[in-house]
Amino acid sequence: MALDAVSVRATADGFGPYPRSRDEVLDRDRPPVPDRDGPLWGYTGQDGDMVIPARYAEAQPFHDGLAWVRRPDTDRWSLINLLGTTVIPPSYRAAHPFSDGLAWVVGEGGWTAIDATGTVQVPPNFAEVRPFRRGLAAVRRDGWGAVDRTGRIVVPTRYHGFVTELADGQQVDGFTDEGLAVVDVAGRRGVVDRTNTVLVPPTHPMLVIHPVAFLFGNETGRWGALDRRGLPLIDPVHRDRDEVLEEIDRLLTDANPVL
Repeated sequence: MALDAVSVRATADGFGPYPRSRDEVLDRDRPPVPDRDGPLWGYTGQDGDMVIPARYAEAQPFHDGLAWVRRPDTDRWSLINLLGTTVIPPSYRAAHPFSDGLAWVVGEGGWTAIDATGTVQVPPNFAEVRPFRRGLAAVRRDGWGAVDRTGRIVVPTRYHGFVTELADGQQVDGFTDEGLAVVDVAGRRGVVDRTNTVLVPPTHPMLVIHPVAFLFGNETGRWGALDRRGLPLIDPVHRDRDEVLEEIDRLLTDANPVL
């Protein structure tokens, strides 16, 4: 019954990882990687041979089958595909790799998001940007917030920063895959979700996201935990995160499911 419920939700809500081919899961189908040949950059394949000639002053890695490159005779970035064919001619003063089918670029204004054809999806309106993840991207105007793929502000730009960290130490640009982000207001941290619901008010000096809880540290350096509703779960009496993780493991082990 549980597996059936997961299957239904995966179909209806896009729950879980995005569908991947067997080759992608096994990391067999790797794109060419930037490689220098003398003063210029090209791309080499898995066998080490140069598959795209070294003719660029700068070259970024491939993402979504596309890569930004800059030729020596221009200060503008252009876009190529896996065959080395130019998809977008030299147009942008700065460019970030594609993610979720969109890339942040700077033309004559601020950062704007375009698709693979060069069509503007998010107008130039931001001083700093982060990659799109599951349809959202962290952006800075006066403060930090988030936009969706159409440029609609989904989290108002009022935070001092996005400082999302997971319990395993991994740093995340903006929102996690499940749509949570740790935000900073004057050095205090809280949690918002992709709908701008504040799950944890920004009142904690330290806060990280755990799969079943939020770990937080107080002014004395002691650690505790909140549940996913932001309610107290473990009092802040532990010396470090590891002790909190051990207590969470004990709580999960002691839980007895009842049919």
